[in-house]
Amino acid sequence: MNSRNKNAVIIGAGIVGLSSAYRLACEGYDVTLVEQESEPALGTSHANAGQLIYNFGAMGSPSFLKNLPKTLLHPSRHGVIAAALCHPKNWPWAASFIGQCSPQQWQNNSLKLIKMANRTREALHTLKEQHDIDFNWRGEGKIIIHETEADLIAAEKTAEFQRNHGGNHQVIGRNECLELEPALKESTRKIAGGTYLADAEIGDCNLFCQKLAGVLTNKFKAKIHYDVKVEAIIREKNQIAALKTSKGMIDGDIFIMCTGVNGLKLLPDSFAGKKPIIGVKGISLTYPIGNCPPNLSATDTAGKFVVARLGDQIRVAGYAIFSDNLAINRKHVSLLAKKAKALMPEAANYDEDPVAWTGLRPQTPDDLPMIGKAGFENLYINAGHGSSGWILALGSAEELLEKINE
Repeated sequence: MNSRNKNAVIIGAGIVGLSSAYRLACEGYDVTLVEQESEPALGTSHANAGQLIYNFGAMGSPSFLKNLPKTLLHPSRHGVIAAALCHPKNWPWAASFIGQCSPQQWQNNSLKLIKMANRTREALHTLKEQHDIDFNWRGEGKIIIHETEADLIAAEKTAEFQRNHGGNHQVIGRNECLELEPALKESTRKIAGGTYLADAEIGDCNLFCQKLAGVLTNKFKAKIHYDVKVEAIIREKNQIAALKTSKGMIDGDIFIMCTGVNGLKLLPDSFAGKKPIIGVKGISLTYPIGNCPPNLSATDTAGKFVVARLGDQIRVAGYAIFSDNLAINRKHVSLLAKKAKALMPEAANYDEDPVAWTGLRPQTPDDLPMIGKAGFENLYINAGHGSSGWILALGSAEELLEKINE
């Protein structure tokens, strides 16, 4: 039986599930997606920062470990709230994560991320040409703001690593930052300089998901079942026969898990490649565009937040809160808005109430997703992309197909 006679059932219609479905549909599979929400991308893919940076480093690093005490003492300043790692239930994840923070492990993990991200870039550009979908994509670049001279010195080391592996990272001074991005000229944040990424891109992940779902249903005749919760995996010997769902049974030839934090509970114990997953909550605010919107997306490393233009809106995104609680904390919203206004006072109409959103990033200790066979002959996984799902989705779908074809 070749791929053109096979039905692939994908659990999850976020950016990773849709990307996986698209790649399999291109290969000739009949594709069915099962999504518990009422439309695609209502989870972690919905209102993220939109960044498409193809040369970046893993979260677990010597500097992250070094700064962890400061982070625990001053979480509001640094935007990382890691107190939950002290809870016994999270100790296995924390212990594994610490093991990934050595210089060698950071480099190994980062190189794997860079490879996968660059596969996404190639696949995304091809997809854009083939289907002409509009998702507020722009390729003007990005600037990463550094607060102190010491930060600039550290940034140069990172930039050198990225340049050695295909990146285009240039460390520049304060004046060059203001020339490149006029929206920073009235900033009251400390700016010693920055790292300029000329080839960075940006796009609205949610809008892309909506359009890609349309491509799947219209061009490839894919089936997408919304408001359907997967309750159990039905097994026959070493195969998956069907999914038991809230609306009946769904059968298929192969099954792929592309779920977030909670959906991975369906994975069988026999899956040897299973990694611990923890939810890392992010917060975003979406404003109407202001009088001086940025052309570049900008990351403030001291405040751990991003300001970016997506079409006629400004997206402010920040925080890494180790938590499984999606509730919106108004103090966090207020502080994030205050920091964004200080960085780019005229970028957005800050007088308007923003659309606030939270999402849980499914974070593995090594920052690398699980891709491949998942315990049964016809069960696969493509999940655990952390904060980089938008950057890695299409690249991980390429790797998934390779695993299926092995």
